[in-house]
Amino acid sequence: MGTEILLKIYLPVGHCIYCGSEKGQLSKEHIIPLGLGGNLVLPRASCRSCAEITSDIEQFCLRPMLGPLRIRLKLPTRRQKERPKELPLEFIRIDGKREHIIVPSQEFPLVCIGFRFPAPGLLRGIPPNDSVEGDLVVRYLDGEVRNHISPEGQRLKLGSFNVMKFSQMLAKIAHSYAVAEIGQNAFRPLLPDLILGKSNTPAYLVGGDASAPPPVTEPILHHIYRQHCLTNGVEYVLVAIRLFAFIGMPRYHIVVGEKV
Repeated sequence: MGTEILLKIYLPVGHCIYCGSEKGQLSKEHIIPLGLGGNLVLPRASCRSCAEITSDIEQFCLRPMLGPLRIRLKLPTRRQKERPKELPLEFIRIDGKREHIIVPSQEFPLVCIGFRFPAPGLLRGIPPNDSVEGDLVVRYLDGEVRNHISPEGQRLKLGSFNVMKFSQMLAKIAHSYAVAEIGQNAFRPLLPDLILGKSNTPAYLVGGDASAPPPVTEPILHHIYRQHCLTNGVEYVLVAIRLFAFIGMPRYHIVVGEKV
């Protein structure tokens, strides 16, 4: 997969879409992070303070979680000269001891990590709480992993996952996409507190598509689109996201806000 990214640039916002500030220099937002191959850009949409928060969220997802996959797929990086040519593989031996070896980055197993959520709690009538239901989803090429797990019983660390940071990234993608597509005045936003770390109830607004399983694969890198949902007489704006659709990852449903 090449690194050519054809950008779609929306009209500038003129204020921070997360905190509302109009002060200082406002930076552009890549709706899906550039490091994941995102090609949707929302100009003048984030203040410096909020940009630092969202950058921290994305850096975890782009590096320990999906970094080796990005390298294998040759997805964009702003620091091409710093992209590692070698990566550490961590083994957990049968006796529990850990061992590291260094391998060329293109020989690190191609692994994609995600999460299978139930539908957002709000849509299921479940009050906000800090618990998260679901299962970790890991897609990999079986042969590449088996090359590294002999003898039988040896385990291989394929990456790191943090459900809160992953939920925050999905929320950031969904919120910025809705603002870009329909404008912030078209809905009452529900996600900024989660994105900015002021809420610890991600599963209330971030969930999965419970209507039907997604197709095994789609011939695209990512899939994102808007939906509407009527629940208890309230119409909500939803954004559906499927990252790495061509690998067969889950589809996420994020409640962006109440429609105005």
